[in-house]
Amino acid sequence: GGSICEWVDPWDAHDPIMTALSEQVLIIWIEGGPAHTAELVRRFDRAPKPMAYQPEFLSQVWEEYLTSHGVAPDQVDPDSFIRWTYARALDHRQPRYAEMARRWGLSIRAEDVARVQSETDFTDLIAATLRDRGRMRA
Repeated sequence: GGSICEWVDPWDAHDPIMTALSEQVLIIWIEGGPAHTAELVRRFDRAPKPMAYQPEFLSQVWEEYLTSHGVAPDQVDPDSFIRWTYARALDHRQPRYAEMARRWGLSIRAEDVARVQSETDFTDLIAATLRDRGRMRA
């Protein structure tokens, strides 16, 4: 899940969580553009899900929310806050996801994933991405 980026240091080549995880699974970042992000925000707004945040990030967005909405901490609507925070979290996470994919896995475009209709399509997409990555590193 996406919140893993809040628990690891993607820039540490020896991060113990990412090292162990990458030995067992292929790390894949589904990289999307503005339209993909807007769709994720729309889905989250309709059905919020639990997310983890780095304490520094959470403190920052909490203060921003209080200021921008002109509310006291005890007057915050939790649903409103979490919905407001989600898009900011996606922006905050982009460089983390990119580094995780670069160091331990791969990146595939959201529009390519959207065309997947079967298990075979998915396998072919991953195989092609791995081949292309191999050519780029060679």
